[in-house]
Amino acid sequence: MEKDQIRYKYFEKIKPVFRKNRFSQLNMDDIARHMDISKATMYKYFSSKDDIVKLFVDSCADYFKSGEKMMVDQGISYSERFQIVFEHSLKAAVYVPDILLQDLKEAYPNLLDTLLRAEQERLTCFRQFFEAGVAEGVFNPINPALFLVQDDVVLRRILEPAFTIQFDITLKQALLDYYLIKKQQLITPSFLDSVDDAGMDKKILQVIQQLS
Repeated sequence: MEKDQIRYKYFEKIKPVFRKNRFSQLNMDDIARHMDISKATMYKYFSSKDDIVKLFVDSCADYFKSGEKMMVDQGISYSERFQIVFEHSLKAAVYVPDILLQDLKEAYPNLLDTLLRAEQERLTCFRQFFEAGVAEGVFNPINPALFLVQDDVVLRRILEPAFTIQFDITLKQALLDYYLIKKQQLITPSFLDSVDDAGMDKKILQVIQQLS
């Protein structure tokens, strides 16, 4: 158990690096340096770079699955679950950037399939959640797949460094404004007042801080 905990501690140090660098551009010396350990120590916990990449992809897939459980949890209000979906989409855009997807496609197609299956399962759960919300009159009857695809495209665009400069807006404000757009798209007018947006400012700020 202790070994697993140490392995996870070192792995947490490399996750932000994978967000900004292609796997193919990193060797084991680079990874050990980012983990702040010797190469010999690293090999006590990780057999290869492929082992670390697989662990990263599995952690991303597990994150998608954690959101699926909350989406179908009827003990959580529709508005809260909508906010969870938004936060999940934002974190997915942060932790699974385009450069990572491209690297997986070129060098680790099997791991890319793992990630795509997890995303497909997330869509299935969202569709169930969405259809239940429509039946209750909480959600507008829009295409659930397009709703999530829009998140993926727009959030990745907002997170590009040039976006805030081009449109003279802070990253925090851009994400908050986009959240409000999504709320207006999905939730029917009669339920809009029931959505408490107070916590979204803090949640978005926490994600932004992880980008630094």
